[in-house]
Amino acid sequence: MSDKTNSLAGESLKKILGRAGGKLEKKFGIETPLELLYFFPRRYHELGELTAFSGLILGEEQSVIAQISDSSRRRTRGGKWMLSLQLSDGEGLMDAVFWAKSQHLINWMSSQLQVGQTKLFSGRPSMYRGRLQLSHPSYQEVEDENLDATSNQAAKMQAQRPEPIYPAKAGLPTWTTQKAIAVVLELLKSQPFDDPLPADIRAEQGLLELNTALEQIHRPQTREQYEAARQRFRYEEAFVLQAALAQRRQVLAEDAPILQAVPGGFTEQVASALPFTLTDSQQQALTDIDQRIASARPMNLLLQGDVGSGKTVVSLLAMLRAVDGGRQGIFMAPTEVLVQQHFATLTNLLGELAQPGGFSLRGGQGVPIYRLTSSMPAAEKRRTLEALKTGQPALIVGTHALLSKRVILTSPGVVVIDEQHKFGVRQRDRLRQAESGTPHLLVMTATPIPRSVAMTSFGDLDYMTLQGMPPGRAKVETFRVDTANQSWTARTWQRAAEEIKAGHQVFVVCPAIKPGMQSEEGVTLIEDEDDAQASVAAEKEPLANVYDTVSQLRTLPALAGIEIGMLHGQMDAEEKDRAMADFISGKTPLLVSTTVIEVGVDVSQATMMVILDADRFGLAQLHQLRGRVGRGKFAGICLVWSGAQPDTLASNRLDAFTKTTDGFELAAIDLRLRESGNILGDSQSGRASSLKILDLLADEDAISQARKDAKRLVEADPQLKQHPGLHQAISRRISEEEREFLERG
Repeated sequence: MSDKTNSLAGESLKKILGRAGGKLEKKFGIETPLELLYFFPRRYHELGELTAFSGLILGEEQSVIAQISDSSRRRTRGGKWMLSLQLSDGEGLMDAVFWAKSQHLINWMSSQLQVGQTKLFSGRPSMYRGRLQLSHPSYQEVEDENLDATSNQAAKMQAQRPEPIYPAKAGLPTWTTQKAIAVVLELLKSQPFDDPLPADIRAEQGLLELNTALEQIHRPQTREQYEAARQRFRYEEAFVLQAALAQRRQVLAEDAPILQAVPGGFTEQVASALPFTLTDSQQQALTDIDQRIASARPMNLLLQGDVGSGKTVVSLLAMLRAVDGGRQGIFMAPTEVLVQQHFATLTNLLGELAQPGGFSLRGGQGVPIYRLTSSMPAAEKRRTLEALKTGQPALIVGTHALLSKRVILTSPGVVVIDEQHKFGVRQRDRLRQAESGTPHLLVMTATPIPRSVAMTSFGDLDYMTLQGMPPGRAKVETFRVDTANQSWTARTWQRAAEEIKAGHQVFVVCPAIKPGMQSEEGVTLIEDEDDAQASVAAEKEPLANVYDTVSQLRTLPALAGIEIGMLHGQMDAEEKDRAMADFISGKTPLLVSTTVIEVGVDVSQATMMVILDADRFGLAQLHQLRGRVGRGKFAGICLVWSGAQPDTLASNRLDAFTKTTDGFELAAIDLRLRESGNILGDSQSGRASSLKILDLLADEDAISQARKDAKRLVEADPQLKQHPGLHQAISRRISEEEREFLERG
């Protein structure tokens, strides 16, 4: 890029535009011409066909070329100010009216629309007191003031031209932004920007050159022009992001342990002794993992599979390859409840080879398996920390406690992170910092991720999906219960008693722990701010909470004689363990819980779940919760309680949930209902600046192609020395937090 181009791209917008530049910086954080031209229209207004007054059709979008023949301002009875214009097309008259709360704004509009001026007005005409009228029409300057709509070709073309509409804020209307962009576009003609997309890729994909695309997205002559420009910028956004991720993948050092299969090793012994047959999908996943971890290049694999698809056994066999190779298999889960569950599950799968806490229960050779949580007994914690420090070949299952400074990782071979979305990338990388080299990484999620999201939010990882379910899994039916219908709510607890009488267990899930609490710590509940009815209801009704729900259920005749337990995040580890043990054994067959049971909890006899205030949970959470029932041979039922009004966002979300158990279908619906997450940073929640124009669902093909193109380019030019425009684009588009992530490699 030349110095001249650099000068314009990074120049102060305030220096070029004066006050308007200051407003753009204050309202939208736009500081340079480059940032301004990447501030794209949020939509386009089609002005409508240029028509003479006599040919106007009421209620349809049309344009007229007219001269202002009269103007008046007055205050209405309602306190608003009104500007009324009389318009003439040389043959007839009509009115144009504007209202505003501010007299200052009406005075300003009057100064822009003076008697004798000719403008192009666009809107939907109506009749008022027998006269044609345009209410709040848009208006533009015209090149040719000829009032004859049939012969004024310039006005006809202008009326066909899409009008860009930009995000507006108080003191910064869309037309101010339009004018500012027009000034910069004129400067661009003599000082073009460098294109981050290489010419050969543009040619292959049939994409516009950057400066042409900027002109067409901001000043399109036709719909086809702005659609072509948007296509180019969608691809560019995907390509820049994928190039950044490809660089991260490229710089990973080839210092991982080479974990070859050991004939007769622990991996073989456990696999052959499993009490079930692995699915074809599990076998394929293990074959792929075996090939990856037999290389010095660190594995970076995202394994996704719907609730109950069998990810845990895949992760165990991968970690056992590390133990066979004299290394450690480390498994990190987001909650203590989940750690206890995984510790028990892995110990059970190891069978006679299991050595819990490093102790051999049956003598002979085996697999030591340790756990690490913040609240575990000190003696057990010391044994685990010592095993980690000495590098004893073993399995270690832990929470965030594995990230503590007291933990010294000396020989990790395979690191497994369960429920990746519960952790940040910094936490993921912390487990890979070992003197003995970079361990292989397997991250898992039961939250189904659309392919396009996997290529972006987890784009530094390869990804694989476990298809289908292991044989023997039962069906789960889902029904919605209107909390206003007392017969339905009463029937809920009758059904719960029937399930318990049949020897099964029941979950009841609440969003809060105690009265007055907003939610369980770390849990984000949904408030549909655009949904007035839902918001009002949310303000009036307190959230269902564990303590009150337990008290209420103990008074119900339908549940008389049934022991009711509780589980939530504020209980200490011993209380949580006891609550889960009592539930699993059937001592307390009804468990009232928060979302601490959302992931990983596996109780084969649990057949029913009741989710209170279900409209306050997202689809992904609801799907995870539902996955806790029907995990054995008995069919499950999930009842979602809600008082959400019909046709509200909350109601529509629950309707979608009851109609399908397909996690990938729900993930796609969920993505449409919320903003995309911060793609490279720690957050996975919505962030407006994360994606500007790319749609993770609609643009899956573009993302996939950009990933292939970026991979090819970065492999040939890892430092992008031959592609300075792309290098600069990555630097501009990637935030400090995101850059830190990329540099960690």
